[in-house]
Amino acid sequence: MLAGDPPEGELAALFVDLDAIGHDTGARLLRHAPDHATEAGFTSLMLDADPGAESFYRRQGAVRVGEVASESIPGRVLPQLRFTLPTAYAPPGADTHRS
Repeated sequence: MLAGDPPEGELAALFVDLDAIGHDTGARLLRHAPDHATEAGFTSLMLDADPGAESFYRRQGAVRVGEVASESIPGRVLPQLRFTLPTAYAPPGADTHRS
């Protein structure tokens, strides 16, 4: 689901069957991505979304930052979205340097 190298990654290959749309399946899947991404050192995730899914991602906290041409459908434009991730919590006095 995550691609790229920190600090900016890509949310890739998150798909829900048509029958599952509207049943909170996508939101449940998406809830896990920020935790995994933050643990891996990402500070943001980009996504080239299906135009029909843009409102879903925006409700989940994504912000539209541009648009990009579809690589699979000539003439189609996809909204480009960014999720800005919270920084990982470190208790006071904790060693925050990674080895």
